[in-house]
Amino acid sequence: MSDEAGVSVDALPQAEAAELLAETMALLGGRFETILESLHGPVSSYVASGLSTYGDNTLEDIQATARSGIALAQNVQGSVLEIAATDSENADEFREGLEELDIPINF
Repeated sequence: MSDEAGVSVDALPQAEAAELLAETMALLGGRFETILESLHGPVSSYVASGLSTYGDNTLEDIQATARSGIALAQNVQGSVLEIAATDSENADEFREGLEELDIPINF
């Protein structure tokens, strides 16, 4: 932890990366379906039914995880932006207060 006031906006790129990963995972569902469809031809009917059940269950999990990941990334990103805006507003108020005191300070 630093000795500076305010927040570091270094978390914003990390939040954007997390959002990109979550969106990529959302696309993974479509790719997963394509792979499963391509497997249905070469396997026997006994395996195909199990493959369908596995695919349905796994696809639901992939979609739920993607939705959660996107929501989390957006929440983190929004929080970082809100904190940065608050810090900027507070810095402006601080400068205004210093100007009223008429103390020469270099920023």
